[in-house]
Amino acid sequence: MGYRDDFYTKDNILGYTGDLSDIKFTVYFADAGRMNPRTVEVNGRQQVLVSFGRITQDHPHKDNVGRGEVHECYSYSISNEGDQAKECVYGRRELKAIGMRQKGGEGEHLSFHTSRNRFESVTAGNIDILVTAITRFKEAKSKVGA
Repeated sequence: MGYRDDFYTKDNILGYTGDLSDIKFTVYFADAGRMNPRTVEVNGRQQVLVSFGRITQDHPHKDNVGRGEVHECYSYSISNEGDQAKECVYGRRELKAIGMRQKGGEGEHLSFHTSRNRFESVTAGNIDILVTAITRFKEAKSKVGA
């Protein structure tokens, strides 16, 4: 049994960064609860909580290889800026909720992770190779919980 097998599943694959031909790509996962989403009230409105994480298969810092900690917030997004993907949340409160240092303003979309490559969405044509990361990396990154 691996770290968070309940979350790191084929159904939760969002996309990847890196080159699929060299098996060093990072796979991104997200789950908004499907038929039973959990919500939190924010400024008088119900917001859907999204769980998210990633499996890094290759990195210069070996403690950053494996399954990442699964975080949860209501404002997760990933998008490309030039040749790099950026994972973001909205506001300092959300950064703190996922264990990141507070930077920027409360009313800003704040980046907490910049990839070395562009983000590409999962498709029927790449899902089978992306799934291999789940079986190749069962353990949490050594820095998870440290």
